[in-house]
Amino acid sequence: MKRNPTKFLTVLLSLFLVFSFVFTASVFARFEFERPRVLHGEDQATSAATKREQALQRVHDRLEKLQEKFEARLEARAEKLCERVEAKITKRSEQLVNRAHRMSDRFDKIAERVKEYYTEKLVPLEATIENYDALVADVTAKGAAVDEALENADASIDEFDCSGDTPKGILALFRDDMKAVIAALKAHRTSVVNLIVAVRTKGKNIKSPGATESAEPATGSAEPE
Repeated sequence: MKRNPTKFLTVLLSLFLVFSFVFTASVFARFEFERPRVLHGEDQATSAATKREQALQRVHDRLEKLQEKFEARLEARAEKLCERVEAKITKRSEQLVNRAHRMSDRFDKIAERVKEYYTEKLVPLEATIENYDALVADVTAKGAAVDEALENADASIDEFDCSGDTPKGILALFRDDMKAVIAALKAHRTSVVNLIVAVRTKGKNIKSPGATESAEPATGSAEPE
């Protein structure tokens, strides 16, 4: 029996087309079946990453809130401590300034009693001191120097604020001012002592018997408290 080549090729082509269709359909069906699984896996991975990011963000937010609370509490404690320190420093400084004022006033009162003794007891007896006016002027000048130094110290401590920009600088300035006050007080005391010595020496040298009864002024002490 003789085969027809054309018919054979037609059958072969038909089988090839059928096989290709079946294979293509199978592959397409498998791809469509696997695609949701792949997409689902990607969605799960994306969701997990998003959850991790959200969890990290929540942790970060909590840490920021804790940090803010800690800083607020620390600032409040520092402010209270600052207020206590400022109150102590201000009180102590005011005490020092007031004490210096009292010492200066005491020197002035002593000088006034000495001058009163000189004008009322010695001058009527013609027992004068050549440099008396210079001694009195020196007492006045030294007293004015004390007043100026005390004003500077008062101004410095009024500017003190432990929460300010330069609290240590203000304290250092106040210490320098108080050193100036102490030096001025010593100079004031020396000027008063010089006046006392001059008047007392002149009183002791008076030859009049009536004047020797009160030859020395009642001055009190010119020593600082």
